[in-house]
Amino acid sequence: MHEYSIDINPKKIYFYLVVASFAVSMLLTAIINCLIDVIPIELTVSGTSFGSFGFLYTLFDKHIWKCKWLRKLGIVHTPDLNGTWEGDLCSSHFDFKESQPATLVVEQTWSKICIKGTFNHSKSSSNTTSLKINEGGGVKLLYSYYNDKDPQYYKMGTKNHRGYASLKINGDSMSGNYFNDPTNNHNHGKLNLSKQSEFLQ
Repeated sequence: MHEYSIDINPKKIYFYLVVASFAVSMLLTAIINCLIDVIPIELTVSGTSFGSFGFLYTLFDKHIWKCKWLRKLGIVHTPDLNGTWEGDLCSSHFDFKESQPATLVVEQTWSKICIKGTFNHSKSSSNTTSLKINEGGGVKLLYSYYNDKDPQYYKMGTKNHRGYASLKINGDSMSGNYFNDPTNNHNHGKLNLSKQSEFLQ
């Protein structure tokens, strides 16, 4: 998985995490000091706050951010794209005359993402990703990828290549265009996908 950019400011999230970690630290410090009052050791809030922040951040990054009530409260705005998206693609390689099956599997945390594609003769994996949610009309998913061709299909004339996809997401539908690096593969095409299942972490 790799980090991704998004057009929202995460400062509010970090503020809430700091406040929560300070509160947890105060509670833990009080409890631990009461339990070990027979030992000449005293913990301070600052001594436990770093550990509390790290624990809460990890928990939030992997699980809590996906809670729907956080979105209803306006705390989290990052879209949850986790899941398997299936559909078809139309490629210039076939002059757009026939469609081919296409599957994207998105694995996402609050801070990282990986987009893996499976197609008729190849597989791909994302290198960089950007999400746009403030441009209206749904969510825009922009990512670059590396496509690895199955060896038995090299005779078709296409090679391993890099490319770029620009997709728009509305609910459980995803559609848009992809463009391959013309130095290795001059083809381009369209993707139309729908969400089939959630990816469980």
